Amino acid sequence: MRWTAGISGYAEILLRGVRPERVLNMALSRGITIWDIRHEGQDQYRLKVSLGGYKALRALIRRSSCRVKLLRKKGLPFYLMRAKRRKVLVFGTFFFCLALYFLSSFVWFVEVTGNKLVPTETILAKSAEFGLARGVPKAAFNRNELAARLLLQIPELSWVGIHAQGTKIIIEVAEKTLLPEDGENIPADLVARLDGVIEELLVLTGTPLVQEGDRVQKGQVLIAGYVYPQIIVSEDGQISPGGEPRAVRAKGVVRARVVRACLEQCPMREEIKKDTGAEEKVILLKLLGKEVYLQGKGESPFAHYRSIRQVKPLLDIRGRNLQGTVELITIIYKEQTCEVLEWGIEGAYQEAARRAHALLERDLPQDCKIIERKIEPLPGQKTGMVAIRYLLETVENIGIYPPGTAKAPQP
Repeated sequence: MRWTAGISGYAEILLRGVRPERVLNMALSRGITIWDIRHEGQDQYRLKVSLGGYKALRALIRRSSCRVKLLRKKGLPFYLMRAKRRKVLVFGTFFFCLALYFLSSFVWFVEVTGNKLVPTETILAKSAEFGLARGVPKAAFNRNELAARLLLQIPELSWVGIHAQGTKIIIEVAEKTLLPEDGENIPADLVARLDGVIEELLVLTGTPLVQEGDRVQKGQVLIAGYVYPQIIVSEDGQISPGGEPRAVRAKGVVRARVVRACLEQCPMREEIKKDTGAEEKVILLKLLGKEVYLQGKGESPFAHYRSIRQVKPLLDIRGRNLQGTVELITIIYKEQTCEVLEWGIEGAYQEAARRAHALLERDLPQDCKIIERKIEPLPGQKTGMVAIRYLLETVENIGIYPPGTAKAPQP
């Protein structure tokens, strides 16, 4: 269909009779606009013709042995003709569009985004004081002026942006980010986190109280949190501090050789139970000492299992000539398989060492260096049991700040 036909109007007709092709050729030769010609059967065609060419086509048909049937009329002229007969619908549509346009010029929704610490209610209340609330016209307030007032009234905000989406006003805010107080200026000593032997000492700020090769204990001060303003050199070349000491925050790196120990044992023949994934749920109601099963049975369907019991009180009926509570109990039976591992003496020895190392490894800092592992068998244990002492020697940074003096450096 030509797009102009929707404005000028067109008709869809059914042409039938003897030799309708002759009528179509005559119409095209006379410049009558027709399109979308479809063969509907023997000596029958469906086609569309412009509103101006419809009258000329009928004149050609009257001089032939064909007949025409008007199927439908479409286009703007016909819509206007139908609209004249339905004036209430036309005026109703017009007033609806007018009311919709009028109501869209008001604010019906106000949304706040980007706030985490400042309550939304606080921002909405301040906005209402400055003229932004539900039901006010969009032109009744200035967005830039409102944003500036919100920044002045709410000091926790660092930026405010206001924009509209239809009848909804969105207030975007950004809150001020305060840097956490890490105690960088609080005077403090650097103390030992663990017992060990000093391997490396690097002092950045403060006065060292230990030196390389010293054995230190947990909690011992490694670098004191004070410095002297003067250094005095005696006649024999000895150096000593002078003046009134000033408190500072001790800083430095103190790496020490640390030994960790763990006692572990493993049987030479061990039974290990594992969940298979199958489970059965039982739900029962307990009332006055009696149990009523709502789902499942009272016994586990599995030969080997572990159970999880959950009790939820529903009603306390004490004080009504009855003593007790109504409880909803859920029991979950999880099926298990029992696997027997024959470690033997050597296997149990290695398994105990592996378990001990896994326990010690959880407490190791990321920057530590493992320099030696030792395994010492422990005699005098029960028959069928292997016990060991696992020793792990590392070199790591042991300097931390005492509690209450700010965040300690991560070991």
